[in-house]
Amino acid sequence: MEIGLLDINGTLPCFEGFGSIPTKIINEKNISEIKDLEIIIIPGGSIIESKSLGNQLKKEILNFNEYIIGICSGFQVLSEKIDIGRKSQNPIIKEGLGLLNVNFSPLVCTDLVTFKLENDCIFGKTNENGSGFHCHTYGNIEITNNSTKKLTSSKIEKLNYKMVQKQDILSGVFKNKVFGTMIHNFLDNETVINNIKNSLKITDEEMNEIFKKNKVLKEKLKSNSKISKNFESIQNNSKKGLILLATGSESGKTFLSTSIVSKVKGKTFVSKIGPDVRDIVPSLYLLREPMLKYSSIKISDRGWCPPEEFLKFVRTSDYDNYIIEGVMGAFTGALNKKNYSGAEISSLLGFPVYIVSSCSKSGIEGAFVESIAYYSLLKDMGVNISGVILNKVYNMDLFEKIEKISSTLGIKVIPVRKSVLNADKRGLIPEVEIDYEEFSNVVMGLEFDIDIPDLNINCENIKNHENENFEEYLKAWVKKIEGI
Repeated sequence: MEIGLLDINGTLPCFEGFGSIPTKIINEKNISEIKDLEIIIIPGGSIIESKSLGNQLKKEILNFNEYIIGICSGFQVLSEKIDIGRKSQNPIIKEGLGLLNVNFSPLVCTDLVTFKLENDCIFGKTNENGSGFHCHTYGNIEITNNSTKKLTSSKIEKLNYKMVQKQDILSGVFKNKVFGTMIHNFLDNETVINNIKNSLKITDEEMNEIFKKNKVLKEKLKSNSKISKNFESIQNNSKKGLILLATGSESGKTFLSTSIVSKVKGKTFVSKIGPDVRDIVPSLYLLREPMLKYSSIKISDRGWCPPEEFLKFVRTSDYDNYIIEGVMGAFTGALNKKNYSGAEISSLLGFPVYIVSSCSKSGIEGAFVESIAYYSLLKDMGVNISGVILNKVYNMDLFEKIEKISSTLGIKVIPVRKSVLNADKRGLIPEVEIDYEEFSNVVMGLEFDIDIPDLNINCENIKNHENENFEEYLKAWVKKIEGI
């Protein structure tokens, strides 16, 4: 049995394990081999936004008479229409293949979820359940014809950035042999794979052969990365890492973290403070690494992995580098709940921190003043500050003046020059119609030098900060700068 996994621009073939059943990579070079498969899996990614589904590939999929499984973006490909017009005045409609009678529209969800099957199918019986995660911007599903049946519903707690009472939302459908679901790790549920095995009458010998082929396939997928030359483990005892905290949203954290990931040598793990894991998907696209529980560090009650559990993971895992992207501005949410901000989580983790400030709104001067204010308060909170990154620097003469001032203060300031490319256009914004292929090509072209400091993993640091209160830090800092 041959089970194909689509690997073209915009797809995430390593984002999850797919039950360890894919045995053959399908890309632009062997599209015609789709007809010889028993199953084709279309993974998540930005297939619609990347416009990477060429005419020949469309034809092969439309003519394929065996099982098709689409996940997230791969599900959208199989639909009738997709409105990718989030934050647009008018809908932006893209045509799918029409194999499933559904339309998609904007709906953001990045939850860890439990799901249940809504109808009997090759994956199991009605009401059988499992777990996975959502990571989508366009996830509202409307069934347009009753010949398409419900496949899965997911229990969620957060939609469009807002906490909601636990509720079930439609997350998958099927029609004949064509299946689509928004649930990542859906196929990684043991019961789902066992049910596929039983439904398709796959013998134990055949299954073992599938798993053997899958190991080889995973190695090939990893070697096909744009940055595979960087992956060889450094194999020393030191671990390196950093956190990027910003002075506000849209400062360029995702651009910079992805660019750092594209340049750093060794085995690299990337994580996000807070629940919005969409921001680190471009890095995973380059790294060809899966999304794990540790990919989201909890802020208060939002996110996937508590800080103390993340530190234990870092201490015991075999990655050389750990790149962490902050959430919104460093102090956003700090007065709402305890440990609800990137600043507080950075203090708990003890990782070296770079403060990111964009020059696009208040100029180089304003960005520097802002970053120094953040530097001062973060340092008072015990955050391990390594330096400041001024993003979108448009005048190096002005920056040199800033550099002279910062050197007298003992503060390292790193410039990232403003790109000639329009980084604010649709397709290059992680939360709006992102094209992973174009995005990665742009960030790989950024030129700046940054040290990845050594880590001192101290799980006891969490306990030492249990009684700290941001409001008290803020009051003390205000008194200090006023000279009171």
